[in-house]
Amino acid sequence: MTTATTPETTAKGAGLNSLKPRISHVAYHVQDIDRSLAFYVGVLGMQEQMRVDISKTLHEVALQFPDSKGGGLILMWDTSREKPLALGDGYSRVILMVSDLDASMKHLRENDTRVVTQPTEAG
Repeated sequence: MTTATTPETTAKGAGLNSLKPRISHVAYHVQDIDRSLAFYVGVLGMQEQMRVDISKTLHEVALQFPDSKGGGLILMWDTSREKPLALGDGYSRVILMVSDLDASMKHLRENDTRVVTQPTEAG
């Protein structure tokens, strides 16, 4: 059986591909930043790119492989958290880079995607 494609179905099925998306970083909440860094830096060989204090108790560190031109990893931790992370607590966000932000946001709106945090320029 052959399915006919129209410009509308082709564009919708293409997603953001025409806008050259690539994953910038994936972020995870961790309980023990020293233990996590020992693994990602010490074992895997990633390098720390920057640290950001989100609030007085919430912090993040961006990691990337030395020769990587692609994505990296953000580790987030909360120094005020008293209980261990539970299954489902550790995932935070996926960060995408695209060639046309306005077109990408339009595509997401047209596909009923809820944007939790509006895009920002990260440099």
